[in-house]
Amino acid sequence: MLLRSDVEVPRTGVLRTFTIASFAAEGVKVPFVAGVVDCGGTSVRGNIVNLPPDPEHVILGMKVRLTTIPVGTDQSGVEAVNYGFEPAD
Repeated sequence: MLLRSDVEVPRTGVLRTFTIASFAAEGVKVPFVAGVVDCGGTSVRGNIVNLPPDPEHVILGMKVRLTTIPVGTDQSGVEAVNYGFEPAD
């Protein structure tokens, strides 16, 4: 039986693994970096943003922090926002 409970998840963490995506669904800009961030023992999946999507800039073990990013605008002009992680240094 799986038990669930609320857990405080820090807004900062360490990049544990990543991939640089070179293709995606129509309308998604590539390349982009998808990663897994260790936030105080909780693994969080998210894009790594605000840095070039190449291995010279994306480094395992780098410290990152939670941020928000615009991902599009609907027909009414309402902007959609998602989360990602950016370098903390």
